[in-house]
Amino acid sequence: MEETRFIGIDLGRRRVGLALSDPSGTIAAPIGTLLVTGMNDALKKVLAAVAEHHPTGIVLGMPTHLSGRSSEIGEAVHKFARKLETATGLPIYFEDERYSSQEAEAVLHELGKKIKGNKERIDRIAAAIFLQSFLDRRRTYNTDGTGE
Repeated sequence: MEETRFIGIDLGRRRVGLALSDPSGTIAAPIGTLLVTGMNDALKKVLAAVAEHHPTGIVLGMPTHLSGRSSEIGEAVHKFARKLETATGLPIYFEDERYSSQEAEAVLHELGKKIKGNKERIDRIAAAIFLQSFLDRRRTYNTDGTGE
């Protein structure tokens, strides 16, 4: 079986949540949160994570409005993606991250963990949530999108 490992990136101005799939591209798990001082620092630290984990593809959370339109931060994510793709040569995929932070908070609540003061944990869980959504959809459809 060919390895198909993806890294999920929840890009933020101060924190970047990271998640990684298993080698088969089936299950996503949170792996960490990077504290960053800006987009250049984020790119440098994400490139180090990519070098460490050797993914075959990168899934970036795309912030959108409830209507589905791209948010103001969307252009910054696209710009970051272009730099990341140039630096790594890996395919970049975008995944809607609209509710991932709220879902991450719900997970923490169910586990009896405090939400306040857990922003780093929320970011990496959010990355795992939208990465899992990407992986599930990818398994459901062939590369041409027609389904199995």
